[in-house]
Amino acid sequence: MLISEINPIDKMGTNLLERKDAEDAIEEIIELPLRKACLAFRKKGIKTLMSSANKNNVLHQGEEPKEKENLYKTKDGDTIISPVMFDEAGKGYAWIMLDFNSLSDENKDWLFKLEERKDKNNVRIGEKGVWFVQPCEIQNLEYGLKVGKYDYKSLQQEVPENKIPKNVRYDKRLAEFYKRHIVLAYNWAMYSLQSVILRMPVNEQTTVEEVEQYFTQLAESFKEQVKQKEQEER
Repeated sequence: MLISEINPIDKMGTNLLERKDAEDAIEEIIELPLRKACLAFRKKGIKTLMSSANKNNVLHQGEEPKEKENLYKTKDGDTIISPVMFDEAGKGYAWIMLDFNSLSDENKDWLFKLEERKDKNNVRIGEKGVWFVQPCEIQNLEYGLKVGKYDYKSLQQEVPENKIPKNVRYDKRLAEFYKRHIVLAYNWAMYSLQSVILRMPVNEQTTVEEVEQYFTQLAESFKEQVKQKEQEER
C-alpha cells in the first residue's frame, strides 16, 4: 500500500502517556504508517504531540519539499514575513512531533546527534530529518538567561534590578535547542513551547511499510525514560 493512498485523519491529538486505552486511541487518531512508532514512543515514556503520514504529504508534480532554507521564501524568492504554519514541515515528508521538554537528558542528546549526522561527503543530512521547533520567538528574560542569550552581569547594566529574574540557571540542552531552532506556528498552549519534528521524505512511490519501518526503528533508538507522572510521585 502506498502513502498516497492513505487518507488524513483530522482528529485532535491526545496525551498517549496518560491513556490506559492507548492502543485504541492510536487506532483512532494516528494514521496507519505511524501507529507502531507512536506506540513504541509511548512504551519508552516519550510524549508525541502530532503526526502526519498521508496523501497530503506527497508532493504533486512541480512542487518542492519544504526545507529550512526555503521555509520562509516564496517561489519567487521573496521573504515571508508572517509565521509559517507547522504543517509546512510535511510538504514532501511524513513526520512525528515530540515534546522536547518531556525528554530525558539522554534522549535530548541523542536528538542533537541525529541532527548532526553527515554523509560520506561531510554534508549534514540530519538537519533535514530533525527540526527543533518553537511556535514563536520567546523574548522574556528568564528564557534568555536559561539559553545564554543574556547573563546577569550585562542585564544589571541595562535592566532595573527588580525586573531581573532571580536564580535562573543556564540550561545547556535548552541552549543547544535554541541554537538550532526554527519558528513554525502551532498551538503551544495545547502542546509545548519546545518541540522536535522527526521527518522522512516521501513521494508517490513510498509505501506504508517503508514509513512504518523508518519511524519504528527511529523510535526504538531512543532510551526508555520514566514518565513524568511517575517522576513526580517519587
